[in-house]
Amino acid sequence: MAVSAPNVIFFDMFGKAVCSALCMNIAIVGLNQVYDRKIDMVNKPYLPLASGEFNASTALFIIAFSVLISMLLGVYSDSTPLICTLVSSLAFGVMYSVDIRMLRWKENPFLATSCILIVRALIVQIGFYCHALGSGFLGIELRRNLIFSIFFMCIYSIVIALFKDIPDIMGDAQEGIQTLSVQFGV
Repeated sequence: MAVSAPNVIFFDMFGKAVCSALCMNIAIVGLNQVYDRKIDMVNKPYLPLASGEFNASTALFIIAFSVLISMLLGVYSDSTPLICTLVSSLAFGVMYSVDIRMLRWKENPFLATSCILIVRALIVQIGFYCHALGSGFLGIELRRNLIFSIFFMCIYSIVIALFKDIPDIMGDAQEGIQTLSVQFGV
């Protein structure tokens, strides 16, 4: 049984998008773990960096390698929306995690929620939608399925932002991270 050309194209586009997004997610989560090492030693001592299984050099190598593979897949896909989605997701991941003046958005509940909402509900939804259509961002038609996915992910992202730090209260409080969970003592 032969595979039709549209199926091959779909799985090629889908595969590049999923693999590049997975690699970028590994990089962003890894970056957060590098900057949250002290917090994770209290809240999540089983994580590779917090437990000492990985050292900072190994973590930074994995992060850099993941970003490289993600971006190479994005460029190889020849999809501007996919590349923009990857780059902007990384940029927001850096703003969320990195402990540099005016960054470390996770320290502010409003900025942390905004970051999660912008990436999950807008950037990823619109970027992958345009990638799947094989189009750029200009002239995008807001169809019901895109509007529904944005609305659904807005609600989902707000729930994540409100509840994700509940298990992390002790470490966040010790490090002075004023999450909603710390502020309300949940």
